[in-house]
Amino acid sequence: MKTENISSFFEHIFHKLNPSDLLHGEHRLAVADRVEHLLKETGLTRQQFGERIRTELHSVRDFLSGTRDMTLETLTEICSLLHISLGDLVIEHA
Repeated sequence: MKTENISSFFEHIFHKLNPSDLLHGEHRLAVADRVEHLLKETGLTRQQFGERIRTELHSVRDFLSGTRDMTLETLTEICSLLHISLGDLVIEHA
């Protein structure tokens, strides 16, 4: 009986998920991964990165873990710091 309740609970949750919500999460993680990769390339620590884009370290951690959205202003700061365009930031690189 409990298994049926758990199964129906998850089925109920799954049906409430919006495909665009899932895609949004995937994009957020992709941008976070790209920023993390660029930080490694430039040798910047998260602390240095946060200072240069005028963002608290806890927010940087949230951005890079994919649990917090980056605003357009934050993305612009990142691009300026890394000397790349917004397009270069969000385009998937192999």
